[in-house]
Amino acid sequence: MSLTSILSDIDNQELRNKFKTEFLRPAFTLKTEIKAPPLTTNWGIVGTAFDYLMRFYLQHHNKTTFIQSETWVADHSYQSLINQFSTTKQTEIKTGFHRDKIFKTKDLTKIIADQYNQTKLNYSKFISNGQLTDDLIANTIYLAKLDVYFRAGIIDHNFDNHNPDDIKDLHSIISLVDNRQFTAKEKCYFNPTFGVGSILVGGADADLIIDNTLIDIKATKHLKLDRAHLNQVLGYYILSLIGGVNNNPKDKPIENIGLYFARHGELWSLPLIQFGEKRKFEEFKSWFISYVSRGQMTLDELQDLMLSHKAKPKSEKLAKPITKLKVVSNKTATKKKTTIYKETVAKPVKKKKLANKQKTIVKKTTKK
Repeated sequence: MSLTSILSDIDNQELRNKFKTEFLRPAFTLKTEIKAPPLTTNWGIVGTAFDYLMRFYLQHHNKTTFIQSETWVADHSYQSLINQFSTTKQTEIKTGFHRDKIFKTKDLTKIIADQYNQTKLNYSKFISNGQLTDDLIANTIYLAKLDVYFRAGIIDHNFDNHNPDDIKDLHSIISLVDNRQFTAKEKCYFNPTFGVGSILVGGADADLIIDNTLIDIKATKHLKLDRAHLNQVLGYYILSLIGGVNNNPKDKPIENIGLYFARHGELWSLPLIQFGEKRKFEEFKSWFISYVSRGQMTLDELQDLMLSHKAKPKSEKLAKPITKLKVVSNKTATKKKTTIYKETVAKPVKKKKLANKQKTIVKKTTKK
């Protein structure tokens, strides 16, 4: 589960209705032609690659103010794949969505490792000199393919080959960025998380915070204020009210929200005060926590989970979610109550029969 999936879940119409009635859609006056139309149908890969490219661009132009997570999502994918390939007894690996392209394990390992090392080298050079090359853009496409493995478990069948039109497309998109709009005076957060707020929804990280403005990057070819996009940025703000930014619950800098339409080179932003006073957002925050957890989780309990999460090794944090949260509609909730379980460290059960019984209890729902 994630903020995006919770907001789009078919069972959560009540949540979408709440956003729609509490936060009316503001006027949207941006009008311009698309300046970088897509050159291929690889929209997902190009969009993720641009996220990485924008990250590098911002880091170069905000050397003293740039704040990011310790690692990239692609770093975790890379380590996972290398570990998998080094321990497998299989001499061949099936790749692609249909698993129809086969590599020798040692060959695919070398392809992925060589590109990873080259990506890190080109990334370091760009942060230093700001010279954008085709090789660096190809590296961001490679990172996007690693992201697909992390999120969907699919090993791309073209790690050794990147579409030249995608490289050209990314050149066009990044050329539209106006550095003046993305230069931070104090802090430039990239992929910020929201502490216990992110935990509540099963994981959430926004695209960007420039000083006091939260910005979501959209590589869509449509220049419009989509309700789903508005809900998403407002949702990130609500999560920041719950858990702050990154691991600092007291860091709540957001005063404006915005959308950057990358293919148009247009940034739209709006002060949050236009949606209502702080009290309104605080009331919505309380309602949101109750809705997502179905009344089974309080802010104090979320903070306890955060403390226990910090104490875990990084490998364990990545291996499994901290909580199991399921959001159900009111109609479903009248029939059953979903229980939210915190992680606990239990002693091994010696008797197999007892262990099976405990397993059954955890899965059971309570009828009203």
